[in-house]
Formats: sequence, structure tokens, C-alpha cells
Amino acid sequence: MAIPALPEALSGKPFVRVPLAESSPPVRILFIEQLSLLIGKSCKTIRTFVSHTKYRDKNLIPRPFKLPGSRRLCWYEHDVLAWIEFTRPAEPPPPRRPRGRPTKAEQLSRQRWAETATPQSNA
Repeated sequence: MAIPALPEALSGKPFVRVPLAESSPPVRILFIEQLSLLIGKSCKTIRTFVSHTKYRDKNLIPRPFKLPGSRRLCWYEHDVLAWIEFTRPAEPPPPRRPRGRPTKAEQLSRQRWAETATPQSNA
């Protein structure tokens, strides 16, 4: 029995090709060693944050999961990158002033800077 051909195939015109959905990047799973390198905390600290209830809800690390049949902690890379972006401070903290009175050199340099920063007008 012959397979019937579609009318578009018999006309000789090329088919209109519909592109498939945009291929999403592969999902990468990070383990605790890779996460520690990425966020700058030791493996022991990460395990402490995961296992102790007093740290669990403080958002100190991204939320982990475990693969079925495995005991290893895992994280999705895109979740970790989103967490890093979310927890990054908006601007660096201001520099701390040392205790005590400023030295004479610091006082003079501030005075010179103030004189050059504000132009004085001669009336």
C-alpha cells in the first residue's frame, strides 16, 4: 500500500519551516565543592548552614536539593547565580575612620582639599 503524499509535496514548492523553540542552555548541577569555590565559603561552613535549623531560613546560601538515590547536596547553577546577584550589596560600605583625633598631616591635607574644592570669589 502506498503512502499518500500531501498536496504541498506534490506542488514542488519548498515547505515553510517553522523554527523550533529556542534551545535553552543545559542545566548544570553544582556540588558542594564547586559551590564553595563559587561563593567563597568552605565545604564545612556550607554543610553547617544546611544542617542547622538556626541558619536555614537566613538565606546565607542558596537552597540545596538532593538527587534521587543520592546523599550529596546539589544546587542548580542558575539558582546560585541568581542568589549571588540578589545578595550582592548595592554599593560598598563607606570607609571607616580610625579612632582618635586626626593627625596634623591629615588636618592640613583636608584643609588644602577644601580650599581647592570650593573656588573662592574675589569681590
